Amino acid sequence: MDAPSFDGARRAASRTGIKHLTSRLKPIHLTLALIVVVGAFMAIGNDQFLSLYNINTILDFGAILLIAALGQMFVILIGGIDLSVGGTISLVSVVFITLVHRIGYWAYPCCLALGLALGYINGVILTRVKIPSFIATLGTGGIITSLAYLVSPRPVSAAPGDYWLLDIVNGTVFSISNVFIIGALVFCAVAVFLRFTRTGRNIYFVGSNIRMAWMSGTDIAQSRNVPFMISGVCAALVGIIISSVRFGGDPVVGTSYVLNSIAAVVVGGTALTGGAGGVLNVLFGTLFLSMLDNGMNVIGVDQYFQQAIYGAMIIFGVAVTFDRKKTPIIK
Repeated sequence: MDAPSFDGARRAASRTGIKHLTSRLKPIHLTLALIVVVGAFMAIGNDQFLSLYNINTILDFGAILLIAALGQMFVILIGGIDLSVGGTISLVSVVFITLVHRIGYWAYPCCLALGLALGYINGVILTRVKIPSFIATLGTGGIITSLAYLVSPRPVSAAPGDYWLLDIVNGTVFSISNVFIIGALVFCAVAVFLRFTRTGRNIYFVGSNIRMAWMSGTDIAQSRNVPFMISGVCAALVGIIISSVRFGGDPVVGTSYVLNSIAAVVVGGTALTGGAGGVLNVLFGTLFLSMLDNGMNVIGVDQYFQQAIYGAMIIFGVAVTFDRKKTPIIK
């Protein structure tokens, strides 16, 4: 064999080996690698990054984002998107603080019911009015945000006499914060729902191939409504938690959670086209974003430069975790 043909064969074998290796790596493995690399870089930049206090801070912040991202995950699994998450969080934030002073503990179920109702409206617009979820939730998100301003055009603080009512969120159990426990419970509930219920399995089925799901007798309307309702409840729970932690509500507090919840889902490797991904993908995607956000503050990155780094890391994270086999055409 002459030299040129030998080199060509060697390059072909090398490409085959790399392709075989990358085909065996799942998006979640790449997300884990990103977590390790970013964590190591932050730890080198500041030795307090891995301190117990800072780790608890990352986990508590991550638990809040995880709840919002898990709700967003349901919608993305059916091939949709929920842009009203931020509006729901903001509305519930001010409504909760207003209600907790008047009706006490009943404010918790009332606000969760409000999130459920808002999610149901989004689902109905998609399934009955036949408007794509991007446009539908963009519109309802604006309406809900306006409602938040109508309830309270400025931040509202909880009365000192109502602080004890917020201990459900602000308390601890065996030195573990209730925020973290709530996030863990939601994670477990979502995992069980997706794996062991017919509706959970149908969500994957509809997201993978809606035509085949319809031909097999799957209730398409229900399978597309439920994700939006769950997303609404998760957003409402986030609004309650944020208000309790801050001892006050804010009509714009949910703004950042729209893109962050989507980023956490996609960076973890859940396909935007639907039908692929799951709770572990969202968990690691959330951990990556929480670590990145906290780490930039710990190592002293300029706040005006943080958003640029955050955006670049999201693009990089999606680039290395996105499963292109499930999306042959990028639109």
